[in-house]
Amino acid sequence: MKYIIGTRGSKLALAQAEAVRRRLEEAYPEDRFELCVIQTKGDRVLDKPLHEIGDKGVFVKEIEEKILSGEVQIGVHSMKDMPSRPAPGLKFTRAWNREDPRDVLILREKRRLEDLPEGAVIGTGSRRRKFQLQSLRPDLQVVNIRGNVDTRIRKMEEEQLDGIILAAAGLHRLGMQERITRYLEPEEMVPAPAQGILALEIREGETRLQELLDALSDEETDLAAEAERGFLREIGGDCHVPVGAVCRRQPGGLLRLDVMFGDETGSRMAFASVLGRNPVQLAKEAAVSIRRQMAGTVYLVGGGPGDPGLITVRGIQMLRDADCIIYDRLSPPELLEEAKPGCERIYVGKADRRHTMEQEEINRLLAEKSLRYEIIVRLKGGDVYVFGRGGEEGLYLAEKGVPFEVVPGVSSATAALACAGIPVTHRGKASGFHVVTAHSKEDALAEIDFEAMAGGKETCVFLMGLGRLEEIASRLMEAGMPPGTEAAVVSCGSTPEQRSCTSDLAHIAETVRNAGLVSPAVIAVGEVVALRENLNVYEKRPLFGKRYLIPKIGESGSKLKELLGRQGAAAEEVCVGTIVNTGKRFSAEELKQADWLIFTSRNGVDAFFEGLAESRLDVRCLSGCRIAAIGGRTADALKQYGLYADLVPGAFHSDALAKALKQRLSPGDRVWYLKAGNEDGHLKSLLEDCCSLEEIPVYENQAAVPDTEKLRKPEEYDGILFTCASSVERLLKAVGEEWRHCPACSIGPKTTACLKKCGMRHVIETGRADYEGMIEALVNGNSWL
Repeated sequence: MKYIIGTRGSKLALAQAEAVRRRLEEAYPEDRFELCVIQTKGDRVLDKPLHEIGDKGVFVKEIEEKILSGEVQIGVHSMKDMPSRPAPGLKFTRAWNREDPRDVLILREKRRLEDLPEGAVIGTGSRRRKFQLQSLRPDLQVVNIRGNVDTRIRKMEEEQLDGIILAAAGLHRLGMQERITRYLEPEEMVPAPAQGILALEIREGETRLQELLDALSDEETDLAAEAERGFLREIGGDCHVPVGAVCRRQPGGLLRLDVMFGDETGSRMAFASVLGRNPVQLAKEAAVSIRRQMAGTVYLVGGGPGDPGLITVRGIQMLRDADCIIYDRLSPPELLEEAKPGCERIYVGKADRRHTMEQEEINRLLAEKSLRYEIIVRLKGGDVYVFGRGGEEGLYLAEKGVPFEVVPGVSSATAALACAGIPVTHRGKASGFHVVTAHSKEDALAEIDFEAMAGGKETCVFLMGLGRLEEIASRLMEAGMPPGTEAAVVSCGSTPEQRSCTSDLAHIAETVRNAGLVSPAVIAVGEVVALRENLNVYEKRPLFGKRYLIPKIGESGSKLKELLGRQGAAAEEVCVGTIVNTGKRFSAEELKQADWLIFTSRNGVDAFFEGLAESRLDVRCLSGCRIAAIGGRTADALKQYGLYADLVPGAFHSDALAKALKQRLSPGDRVWYLKAGNEDGHLKSLLEDCCSLEEIPVYENQAAVPDTEKLRKPEEYDGILFTCASSVERLLKAVGEEWRHCPACSIGPKTTACLKKCGMRHVIETGRADYEGMIEALVNGNSWL
């Protein structure tokens, strides 16, 4: 039978593949074996370090594609270049006899590492080699060098490098042992996992071919490969971090596994050595030892029942400190806004039978990220340990040697019901409560002692049971609970989307089905449900059930969204602009000449005081100035810098500000208007005839392209709240014509005029031009203009 052997085209790769071909030909003369040269991405991109062009797969992907297609039957690789797991549909055969696993030093002139002068330059393309060499000789300079063996040696000569580091195995296979200056023992430099071992890769199901290849394997090499690559899998190493592992037989038959692991900068490295007979167990023990030296702390944080305000103070602090946040579907999305810049965010949400990531994968991810970051937050909905599988994650981390802490959260088992006006305990009605999950691992109703629940006076609470509601009610009644017992279901509790249904036990399933309630939901059965009529204040807030869209300037959440939430409304924000300060600087002499400073926004206040600080000045330079603020929010911003506005008009818009100023200004007064660079000249036109006014741009309100993909349909919003004219133009430019029919709330006359000009059909304007005025207009139902 004819077999095609796929290989890269370098001299070393061809030598390796040819050695495999000859051995197979000698062992199986009745079969034919031919080579096929395949170019990989790693061969094409030679001007960048490996960690910058991809993972270990850059040397193998194209060969694997040929194996899967059937064009090639055997792939020959250097096992150290292989990912820790083969691609789907492929497998590795048992390992053949190993070549020397050590790294070696080739010096251009000197004969010993100790003879190299301070600052000598050594070339290598491996961070693992670089960081370990610098631990031996911190004074050496290490530069990147890539290419095949001949190329690297040539570059050493041409670029006058003092030396290079290569793998002994490659030089041996090429017959170039005489170029080796010194072998670096594993105690000095731990080699790459499986260095010196060839990986023979075939398609799954190729039984005869596997038998042919396995028959030529070497048991000791195979054990070493299992231990070293097992460590690589356990530690989650990739080409972005330095990882080393070498397994050797010891006197008496024991295996010794030496490993190393470092961070991306080389500032931290850890080493471990373990003894044993089982290579799989050795890999696990070595990984635990490394994590105990290197791992950051994983914080299992309960995010609360849905309302972002119900997270604990410690929980919010950990989110702000986190280097990486791994979060669930039920984690309040607003909490992610607390993350610091550069924090990695990873979604691992799980819905009913639809998993972004299985629990086992999440566990591994937590351990892997602990070796990259100091603080990792695992953000979960509700409480960490209340049906949240936090216990499983904690046990896994403990087993893997990763330090972790638990930050408890508010459970929806009590909070969702409280927000629906249902206390789980109440004197004379329920002295306690049962809380159970209705969902089993097999997607069936969990094993629940319905007799115990039905026979007591305690409130019965079921989580994750909406899809089993009818069965739950039936089982409770079968266990003796009266059909007339009060029951309730609360969907999306503690959020603006909260919906509740109450009925008796016999009819609750039908009532919920007709109402169309969705998960997540909490089910409560017991006398306390009757208290909802008087205790349900949450759903009686003025704007409960409403949903608004807020075009905002800047990335941070707005105060307006917070105010809407207090009134029960859901608010979604879309960014339409960013604030960029102009970097304006001031002098004390200039400021002494100004009689008035005018501020028309918080952004102007912040930008001015940033410029003042950059000019190494403070509020003492403003002792001769009077200050005008267009409204309450701008005046509040000034207070944060220790200043109180001398003038705030009764109506918060530019016409009212100009009118109030005209009563205070004299023709000789010098007025500074601290404004946005792209703002119109309306205020200047109103004031220039009564004073000497100078416009000073201190910031720019720059347009940003709104992310319209995340928006709901326009009919799903009860209104769009516009706080400035620029937001009107930017949002309406990005969305379709159908959005012109959506109701709009305007903060003032200027914004209203822009809305009318852009064709918005239904507009209300606030009585006061501030956020509180907008809320008042919505609550009071101001008529459309």
